[in-house]
Amino acid sequence: MFEVDWKTPHLWRKTAMMRLPAPSLMGDHRTDVLVVGGGFTGMTAALGAIESGVNVIMLEANEIGSAASGRNNGLVISHHSKASPSEFEAIYGKTIGDRYNGMVAGAAGAAFGLMQRFRIDAHQVQEGWIQPAHTEKTLQRARQFFEEWKAFGSNVSWLNRDEATARIGSPYLGAWMMHNSGHINPFAMTIGLAAALEREGVTIYENSRALRIERVLSGWRIHTALGSVTAPEVILATNALTGDIWPALKRTLIPFKVFQAATEPLSADLRAKILVGNPAVSDMRNDLRYFHYDSNSRLVSGGTHTLWYDEADRGRAKVTQLLGKAFAAFSTPPNVVEYWNGTFAVVPDRRPRLYRLGPGLVFGGVYSGRGVALSMSLGQEMGRWAAGRRTDEQMPLPVTEMKQIALHSLAVQIANHMHPWHRLKDNTLGPA
Repeated sequence: MFEVDWKTPHLWRKTAMMRLPAPSLMGDHRTDVLVVGGGFTGMTAALGAIESGVNVIMLEANEIGSAASGRNNGLVISHHSKASPSEFEAIYGKTIGDRYNGMVAGAAGAAFGLMQRFRIDAHQVQEGWIQPAHTEKTLQRARQFFEEWKAFGSNVSWLNRDEATARIGSPYLGAWMMHNSGHINPFAMTIGLAAALEREGVTIYENSRALRIERVLSGWRIHTALGSVTAPEVILATNALTGDIWPALKRTLIPFKVFQAATEPLSADLRAKILVGNPAVSDMRNDLRYFHYDSNSRLVSGGTHTLWYDEADRGRAKVTQLLGKAFAAFSTPPNVVEYWNGTFAVVPDRRPRLYRLGPGLVFGGVYSGRGVALSMSLGQEMGRWAAGRRTDEQMPLPVTEMKQIALHSLAVQIANHMHPWHRLKDNTLGPA
């Protein structure tokens, strides 16, 4: 179910500049810090480490951008997956709570800052992210998010019913807006980051899947099909595609499959009524609605299937119906022409993880749908951590042992097949 056909071009790949893949690892190598995984977490961890003055090698199993970092919807958001700042502080305490909330608050700005610093053309648009409410209950929750982030010092706004409806082009009871956020072509960002890392001195090997890890006197040796890398410090940044390299690790997260889809380019008349000003939008339904434009004025959205048969035709049909229902400006159903899928990782409490698996061996990630911005901030901290610039106590999250999910196989099936219940709750508890 979770296999991804990463070689077939999708919208983000079709509209991004291409890059020749780095060579595969061959022979035996040594380095100071080894990063396993070439997504946003892994690449920014490599950046944090190389900037700390150590040598860095990064291994990517396929090609840069082939997994979730290059295939997601592209929303760049400075907000928690479900919780408010005060709720995180209640869990972690004042010191770590403030540190983590600060990282989240600045995550989108930091991501756009990397694009500016390295001159990456990721089709970035930093015109804010809007989270609208469709029921009185979600309206109260949205107001709580707004008030708490405002008190924290974030640049946020409140939109009343008329303002939210006019700005989004779809009826909502109100909304809050985080202004430092926006949207990107995520595949273009992966390609740009990889090129920046190579200029900074990181050695990248692609099509070099880590197959086995062993403890050695000088640290850890990671084996691929054609070679190995030995390093005293290793970062596993494998996230949803964690395999058997550290067998228990994959039971600490739930892979969650979603699809993305996009319309043909919309006319100027439609764009004057739908997502006015080009913000990113995702609402507060259990079965989320999320939207933004790409660089060619296509309206990009997505969703998930309970059963994945005929997935492309069914996915395009679902998004056609969703957009036609959400936006009154469509006099006829929009023509949805692009479709692709991908897998990201979630955990029941929606809180990212930092694990110390052994001396010099760490894992970090699991963003539960908020990974584009947050991974780039947490990744850099992980790189500094591996390079000795951060202690466990200085990290923005508690460093713990692995927390395996009870009845993991069942939890994976439930998470990936509960969408009808989410839709039923949405239709029962408030306007569809």
